[in-house]
Amino acid sequence: MAFYNPFGKHEAHSRNTLLVYQVLSVLSWALVVISGIYYSVHKPHDIKHGHSIWKQADRNPTPFSQNTTVTGIYWIILLLSQVSYVWHFFSKNSELVTAAANVASHFILNNLLVFAFIMLWVRNLFWVAEVFLIAHLISQSSAYWTHLGSPPFVHWPAIAGPYAWALTALFWNGAVAVHAHNLPSRIVANIFIWVIFLIGCVHIFAARDYIFGYSLSLLILSLAVKQLAVKVIALQWIFAFVIFAVFFVGSLYVSSAVYSGRNLWLRRVVSPESSAAREREPLLNDA
Repeated sequence: MAFYNPFGKHEAHSRNTLLVYQVLSVLSWALVVISGIYYSVHKPHDIKHGHSIWKQADRNPTPFSQNTTVTGIYWIILLLSQVSYVWHFFSKNSELVTAAANVASHFILNNLLVFAFIMLWVRNLFWVAEVFLIAHLISQSSAYWTHLGSPPFVHWPAIAGPYAWALTALFWNGAVAVHAHNLPSRIVANIFIWVIFLIGCVHIFAARDYIFGYSLSLLILSLAVKQLAVKVIALQWIFAFVIFAVFFVGSLYVSSAVYSGRNLWLRRVVSPESSAAREREPLLNDA
């Protein structure tokens, strides 16, 4: 019996496998939505000093804190887009079903890790939450490079959107865990924000991924807005706005190049089929 890798690419999936993916994708997505809505309004009642999701964010301002309104909008759009992704499991087009199923395991794992993070975040268990965010980032990075080139309806909701969130959340939660509220921590944050910049540039320009670029740019904008509100006389919000501008303009540039059939040097990309046809033309003319 051949080994089945649930995280790999497959040409087709069995009926039973698709059924499992359909059920678990819907249930895990619902788990995130229900827990997210509940803990956005309520604090946990099983501990004394728990807080709601956004209350926790407001009471722990750090150099990597994000604006709750902008990040909240990001999550609403992401969760709604995931409805479209899950809907493709029930499509009559086998190619769409296969594309969705190929990243289903990562999507389900992503939802479980987001749920775990919510449970830990509202209960002040930041160090444990950081471990889960590291696992989340590794999982999404693996999904990203394994399934690079997936259709947009798969790439944004199941891969790029959660991946961008995991990257920024890792720094945000980590800053809360180490109580980054003083001047030395802000100086360190002024350096570490450029790590996000380097990672973003690799994905936007080397991988030509404007979808990830737009996702990350919105989260960096959220960071910039919050940092401006936290401390006006500081470098972090200036750096964040610069990085946001580079990501956003870069994503516009890459997306325009992709849709016009050109590379990043604005040279028209010739498909292998077209190239082979041109090579055969002299032979045909000679005949």
